Amino acid sequence: MIRIGAVGTSFIMDTILENVAAIENISCEAIYSRSPQNGRKLADKFQIPKLYTNYETMLADKSLDLIYIASPNSLHYEQSKAALLAKKSVLCEKPFTVTGAQLRELIFLAKNHKLFLFEAILPMFHPNYKIIREKLSAIGKPKMAQGVFCQYSSRYDALLRGEVPNVFNPAFAGGALMDLNMYNVYFLVGLFGKPSSVTYEATLFDNGIDTNGILTMRYPDFTCQCVAAKDTFCENSMQILGEKGYIKVTPAASNVQQVKIVRRGEEEITFKAPENPWYYEFEALEKLLSEKNYEECYHRLEVSLQVVDVLETARKSAGLTF
Repeated sequence: MIRIGAVGTSFIMDTILENVAAIENISCEAIYSRSPQNGRKLADKFQIPKLYTNYETMLADKSLDLIYIASPNSLHYEQSKAALLAKKSVLCEKPFTVTGAQLRELIFLAKNHKLFLFEAILPMFHPNYKIIREKLSAIGKPKMAQGVFCQYSSRYDALLRGEVPNVFNPAFAGGALMDLNMYNVYFLVGLFGKPSSVTYEATLFDNGIDTNGILTMRYPDFTCQCVAAKDTFCENSMQILGEKGYIKVTPAASNVQQVKIVRRGEEEITFKAPENPWYYEFEALEKLLSEKNYEECYHRLEVSLQVVDVLETARKSAGLTF
């Protein structure tokens, strides 16, 4: 049994814990929250036996195998580092870290202590993403790709009123790039590797945070455009265009629930996956940990490192200061 200690009580944790409960051989045994009230409410709802209001105390719990971190972006690095130093494997919500230097340090600690370290980036664990990789050659030589992920934030109105929610706070590494566009980047870097150049044109709010933006990644023979916004919405998708056809992914790069492969003169092929994407994430995680597949873990870390480097370059290109 893989025993998890979860960090955070945001609204997304409900969905996560529902899917953890659906996977055999994995169980959430503890919750950490600075708020006893919020922690107790979540623990009672999912019958989690332990509640901690001190992070170091939870890390000292020898019964826990893995720490799942779903705190604000700016806390991911320090909480992941503390867990690794406490000899706990880590699953950390995206974005892993703000800088490549931080992630390289975490990777060193994970390898040095022979621990697992994963970024909780949903498409990379999804069975349809594997299908895309296997079928990519069917559309011929890639010519371009476009990912669009625009989602009007429930906190944007608060920002307009003069408040500064975490998701729009530079101090918390918020904004459209780090919250939404990184899914587009991750999806494409996972398929094609690190691009030769990166530029990011963003709309900046008064506090310097990006509320929307267009990121361009250039490869030797083709270009990828990544569009994201938290101040508007649209029909989202990821499309990869090749000489012989195209692959269209919906509802977005963050959830590859449906994959359509279209080739000239041939019948369309569609792949659908019925489960919530977090189900596939924890299903894959359980398998990797049970099989002690460190090689796959370290390969995924290299992809994460490439993505962090792309995002860091993009922020500098747009004048973002964190």
